Amino acid sequence: MTTQTAKTGLNLRNPAFWQDNGTVVVLIAFILVATAVSGGVFIRPDNLITIAYQASIVGVLVLGQSLVVISGGLDLSMVGILILSAVIMGGAGSEQQSMMLLGGLPYIGLWPAVVAGFLTALVFGLLNGLMVTRLHIPAFIATLASTLLLSGIILLTTGGAPIYYPDPFFTHFGNSIWFGLPAPIYLFIVMTVIAWWMLNRTRFGRKLYAIGANARASHYSGVSVNNVRLCVYMLSGLAAGVAGFMFLSRTGYIAAASGGDMLMTTIASLVVGGVSLSGGFGGIKHAISGVLLLAALSNLMNILLISPYVQNAINGFVILIAVSVYSHIHHDRA
Repeated sequence: MTTQTAKTGLNLRNPAFWQDNGTVVVLIAFILVATAVSGGVFIRPDNLITIAYQASIVGVLVLGQSLVVISGGLDLSMVGILILSAVIMGGAGSEQQSMMLLGGLPYIGLWPAVVAGFLTALVFGLLNGLMVTRLHIPAFIATLASTLLLSGIILLTTGGAPIYYPDPFFTHFGNSIWFGLPAPIYLFIVMTVIAWWMLNRTRFGRKLYAIGANARASHYSGVSVNNVRLCVYMLSGLAAGVAGFMFLSRTGYIAAASGGDMLMTTIASLVVGGVSLSGGFGGIKHAISGVLLLAALSNLMNILLISPYVQNAINGFVILIAVSVYSHIHHDRA
C-alpha cells in the first residue's frame, strides 16, 4: 500500500482521509490551540523559526528512518552514526581538537574530515544493510549490534573526551541566517524535498512501498529486494551523517552521550505522523508532520513552564493516543 490512495476529498467520515491527512489536520488544530493558550506567543515568527530550527536535526534522522521503516525495516544505529560522523568531522577537521583526543584521531583538514564523516556514515549504513540482507539478521538485532559497535569506536576514538573545538566553519554555518532563516533549516528543507522526490517520483520509491507491503510478492514480481534494502540502509546512514554535521554546527560540541533520547523521538515522530512501523504505508508528509507536531508540543510546554517530568508523561500519552487512533483507522480500512 502506498500513499498514492484514491482521492477522498473532504469527507471527514472517510477513514482514508484521516489516514492520509490526519496528522496535518491535527498539527493545524494544535497551532490554533497553542496560539490561544500562549496568548499569541506561540505563533510569533521568531518562535516558529525556533521550532523549525530545533526540529531540523531530528527531522533529517526521521527522513532516513522513514525510508527504512516504509521498506519494512528499522534502524536503531542512526544516533550512533550521527555521533561518530560528527566526532570525525569535528576531531579530524580541527588541529587543536585532534591534538587533545586521547584516541589519537589524526588531523586531516576540514573538508577531508567532512568527507570522511559522510563516508563513515555510508559504511555503517552498508554494514547494517549487509547484515540484514546477506546474513539475514533481523533489523532490530543487526542495528542494535551496530549501535554497540559504534559506542565502542566512539570511546576508543575520543578516549571518552568530548569534541569542544571543531573548526569555526561549523558554528559559523550553524549561526548563519539566510533570508531570515538559520542555514540548517534550508539543509533540512533540501533533504525533505529529495526524500519526497525519491518516494513519490522514482521507481525506487515504488519498490520501497511494494517491499514494505509484501516482500515475498515483490521478489516474485522481479524486484531485487535485498539490493533495494541495502540501498535504503546506506541512505539511512547518510542521513545520519548529515544530521551529525548539523548537530556539530548547531552546538559546536559532540560527545559519546550527546544522542540522549533522540532515537526515541525519531521513532515517536513516525508513529505520531502515521507511518506504519510494519512497513508499506506512510510518506514524507506523515513523517514531517509528526516531527513538527512533537516539536511544537515541546515548545508550547516550555512556554507554559511545564516540568520536564510532566512533559515526558504528556509525550508518552500523545504517542499512545496516536497508536490507538491509527490502529483503529487501519482496521477500518482493512
